[in-house]
Amino acid sequence: MKYSQIWYLIGLFLISNIFADEKLSISEIKFNGNSVLPDYELQSVIKLQSPKLFARSEFNPKKLNRDKIALEAYYKSKGFLNIGITENYELISKNYVNIQFFINEGDQYQLKEIHFFGNKLFSDDEIIKILDTPTNINFNPLKIRRQLISLKRNYLTKGKIDIAIMDEVKIDGKNVTARINIFEGISYHIQSISVSGLESVKEKYVLREILFQGDEIYNIDKIDESRKRIFDSGLFSSVEIINKLVNKEIGFVDIEIKVREYKSSSIEANFGFKEFTAFQENLTTTGIDAEARWVLGNIFNTTSNVEFTGRIASSINLNIFTDKPLIERDFTVVYRTPWTFYFRIPTRIKYFHNEESEEYDLTRDGLTYSLLFNQGKTTRYEFNSTLEIIQSDDSLYTDKKKEPARWMNVKYLSNNIQNPLNPIGGQYLSFISTLSGTVLGGEVHYVKFEGEYRKYLRIQNNSIFAFRIVLGYIKNLKTENDLPLAYKFQLGGQTSLRGWASADKFEISNGANISDMINLEYRFPIKNKFGGELFIDVGRLYETIYDFTTTSLIWDYGMGIIYQTGLGPIRIDVGFPYGELANPQLHASLLYMF
Repeated sequence: MKYSQIWYLIGLFLISNIFADEKLSISEIKFNGNSVLPDYELQSVIKLQSPKLFARSEFNPKKLNRDKIALEAYYKSKGFLNIGITENYELISKNYVNIQFFINEGDQYQLKEIHFFGNKLFSDDEIIKILDTPTNINFNPLKIRRQLISLKRNYLTKGKIDIAIMDEVKIDGKNVTARINIFEGISYHIQSISVSGLESVKEKYVLREILFQGDEIYNIDKIDESRKRIFDSGLFSSVEIINKLVNKEIGFVDIEIKVREYKSSSIEANFGFKEFTAFQENLTTTGIDAEARWVLGNIFNTTSNVEFTGRIASSINLNIFTDKPLIERDFTVVYRTPWTFYFRIPTRIKYFHNEESEEYDLTRDGLTYSLLFNQGKTTRYEFNSTLEIIQSDDSLYTDKKKEPARWMNVKYLSNNIQNPLNPIGGQYLSFISTLSGTVLGGEVHYVKFEGEYRKYLRIQNNSIFAFRIVLGYIKNLKTENDLPLAYKFQLGGQTSLRGWASADKFEISNGANISDMINLEYRFPIKNKFGGELFIDVGRLYETIYDFTTTSLIWDYGMGIIYQTGLGPIRIDVGFPYGELANPQLHASLLYMF
């Protein structure tokens, strides 16, 4: 099958799905009867939206009922305890409906006083601080109950397993007095700890993850964190910690850790697209990219695992100079263990082999030792030490050169992105500093700094604004020898400046010492699983900081279409270089979304 035929079939598939199964769309949404809360505020509460630029708003009766419930909850959070809302929709044409909400707001109530009864472990002032609910504000019963859950958890950290908290309200006119009744019970201590459900994993690898021990007071925070640590070991598909009250009179509780072992080994394969740049002429072509992964878990009946990964990528078209496809090959072996000696510091040892045949032949072999330090759920620090040997051709007419390199780096990572395959919110921040050569030895000597920041903002109609900035700086510490291209910065292609083929367009064909890049994207839904995107990219490569000027920035713009599969997104992008007589760049990718 020819390359053009592949793109024809992909286009036919996308078009046929976009126009299939026409559904009702929203023409207008009206709010009637609201006098205190304005229309724009109520509109921000509901999921159904009026049509906006580039997107139609699909109508769903189930979402309409959920929106009614959401509006009622929002009104109650503002003190409208007797709120009444009815909803209605009217078909105004074959494909469009109008929606109306009829609202009876009622009176708005104020929280005047809070009284506590039965509390001994915590004083009134301590409870007020925990609740963080001031008086003389709009009464919000939902917030009060959420804060009472927080109060209950504070008691559970002090061994109060039998804690019971009840709230009552008294209404006088438009004022509310809240009464909180607390039944503390006795404080429980842990008597014994047992583990059930083990088959091949030794019990000691479960027990070393827990943060509590026998005879100490029961603490729900330690229980929950221990459950997370056991699950994060990767050995279990489920972890449950059960309390067994054995003596209510003197307050003893047995703890059972109930686990279900995860399948220790797994095999998976991925298939996608990759962009190649041919030698000299900067001709770009899309190729296929296939990867297979085999994971052996619970090796030696420990919490360690070994992962084998093989990858091959090949261009569809032949290199016009060699009459051969452009090829990349990767092979890695990774050993992981969550403990380093007797400390809970994850360790990773990785062997890697990489071959590239593009503008020149490149082979990389190396061994990396890593220590990982986790801080909370989203932050991680890494220390990596690597020995690497690079073999490369400076041109088609020279022999290969071997350049051994020894380097170490420190990486900071903070990531709270929601849904990584299709980001809908959150942010990502990473910073890497690298030292190669010098006292470490080897033939490649440099210091390198890399940073990346991403931010995702949800706006109306489930649209997403995505922002990314990438910075890089490298300094050669052995000026008599130039750095290999593999270590320097390049731009162009589907993961950076999408309107440009490669760095040769920027008059730096052998990589650069300084790089900066900004990507802006607006992603919007179209229909069903289809979405669209508009993007702008800007960046530049520099030899020195003095080469920077605002007029030297390289721009591109473009658009694309996104199809969400069960495995991840399929993207087709078209990038247009700005201010240059250059061909637009077409990119296809699977499972890629910055």
